[in-house]
Amino acid sequence: MNLSHSQSRLSRRTLLRGAAAAAACAVPLGWAQQAAGDRWRLLVNEAVTADLSISMLATRYRGWADYMGAKINNKQVLVDPIIDIQRFLQQAMSDQKPLLVFGKSVNQLAKLVRDHGYQPLVRRPEPYQAAFIVSKDSPIRDFSQLSGRKLLLPDTNSATAAVARAEIRRQGIREPFMSHTRFQDSVAGQVETGLAEAGVVNPTIARKWKEAGGRVIGETQPVVNWSVLASPKATPDMVARLTDSLLAMNGQTGALAEIGVKQWARADRKEYIALLEYTGE
Repeated sequence: MNLSHSQSRLSRRTLLRGAAAAAACAVPLGWAQQAAGDRWRLLVNEAVTADLSISMLATRYRGWADYMGAKINNKQVLVDPIIDIQRFLQQAMSDQKPLLVFGKSVNQLAKLVRDHGYQPLVRRPEPYQAAFIVSKDSPIRDFSQLSGRKLLLPDTNSATAAVARAEIRRQGIREPFMSHTRFQDSVAGQVETGLAEAGVVNPTIARKWKEAGGRVIGETQPVVNWSVLASPKATPDMVARLTDSLLAMNGQTGALAEIGVKQWARADRKEYIALLEYTGE
């Protein structure tokens, strides 16, 4: 009886250890694990393109993190993926700031640059433009016909939503009935089924939409695209070394392809200020 009870306790302890180990593998870096002088932290946010798990995102960025660690002082770079945009911002603005930030919600990155001292390193070379989509049979032909229509946008904190609102103001579209859904794919799905008369999506979804026979009636102004920022605490020498290491990835396969980037271009603070002037944030 006592032996059985001891075996049961041992079994439970073993299971708990196994669960903890599995969790550690699934999430290589939780934000609370910000360490030590021999480690750097890469904070990642993919915004609202897909409902990916933390472990999938950590795996996706592992090769890039290893590359950066090997390039600069043989440091260990720990990947900290955050799905929720607001939580991502909270982590970026916390006392334990990451050395590197990569994000797709460029309007939020721009606020980190303007208001919190983050330093732009590189960005995707091509500009970001969101697209206004309608179904192939829609009577809506251009921006002027969006007034009073049901318009669906992704997450209210996303860059797509921010530039969409900016373009609606710029075009003088009066009183559209704007609502939000979390993911870009959901916008296209609801326009397709008629739940929304028009929607705004990122360039990838827009391309797929056109290939499937849907129509794009207009685009937002071009703005700065996905970007990598350095901590406000990074020295000028460190910023230069990080930038050079990122630009040295151009032409390589592997880590860049894994995160959906063909190459990097040098970033300029003015681009982020211009974005926020456009969005009015």
